[in-house]
Amino acid sequence: MYMRCAYFEGDVNPADRERFDGFMATEIMPWLAKMPRVRAVRLLRGREFEDNASRFYQTIEQDYDSLDDIRNAHASEVRTALRAKLSEIMPLFEGRLSHINHEIAAAPLER
Repeated sequence: MYMRCAYFEGDVNPADRERFDGFMATEIMPWLAKMPRVRAVRLLRGREFEDNASRFYQTIEQDYDSLDDIRNAHASEVRTALRAKLSEIMPLFEGRLSHINHEIAAAPLER
């Protein structure tokens, strides 16, 4: 199993947060759910930062079965449309957006 993460390192002006957060939840997340072969999509918002942590305003996680699935999804027309949609709101974000494809090496404990 693999997870692709988009890290939004930086911040949004407090006056723009409601607009930015709402757009991400209602406009961007549905597009991410349309990505070919995506298993799950989550939007995480950083709220407390400890031990000199980098300020990640938000992180988007997408689960896939394989690296090939990630590559195919991100070469799709859905991603092209998603990037165009994201460009509408990114001027409100001050910082840097980066992506990492992670291999999930251990599963969480089940209780």
